[in-house]
Amino acid sequence: MYNLQDLAPSVRNQILKANLPMKTIGKEFSDLEDSPAKEVLMEWVEKVKSGQVIQTPGNPLCGMGVMLVGEPGHGKTTLASTALQSLIRGMSESGSANWGGFMDYPKLLRLQKAQWSEPDDVAQALLDSIYGDSTRINNMKVFVLDDLGKEHRTATGWAENQFDALLRSRFNAGLPTIVTTNVPFKSWGSVYGEPMGSFAHEAFIPIAVTAPGGDRRK
Repeated sequence: MYNLQDLAPSVRNQILKANLPMKTIGKEFSDLEDSPAKEVLMEWVEKVKSGQVIQTPGNPLCGMGVMLVGEPGHGKTTLASTALQSLIRGMSESGSANWGGFMDYPKLLRLQKAQWSEPDDVAQALLDSIYGDSTRINNMKVFVLDDLGKEHRTATGWAENQFDALLRSRFNAGLPTIVTTNVPFKSWGSVYGEPMGSFAHEAFIPIAVTAPGGDRRK
């Protein structure tokens, strides 16, 4: 575990404003049990830190995110949060004002719906930064979208369309996304539509997350 108070003020502020799950703050990869999922995720984090992923025109890894796939309780959220903290701690001194953020997908949908009835400038600025629609310095460089697959689906496909728009917008802006989901990668075409199923292969590295002892919450 690292101590927040040992971090430079700018880095500490980035951690605190990233909306990370409180119980995961302070975790490092060394605190997590060894697994193939952790190893692949660590490799991706190092590629991001070395400048191969975020807004790198012409690089095949430009905008490439990761998708952590697995059953509930197997540690996907903790892995995603730990990865984001590692990136913020390693990169915040580079001068970016908005290195990363974390939000579960149902909350993102509620935020978007609230803007219809009660528009709020602060909320809109946050949405713009997540989508990559803000100024370059204010765009959220790495975004964790947690719990995809729990959203309520309707006949209109509104939730699925919002997800599609978000991921395409970030990827096209060269901004990687970490997604945690219980929807198997091979099922994305049937669940979210064939265009998204195809796009996911271009935009994400799928990582299967399986805890040796099963659901850790039980």
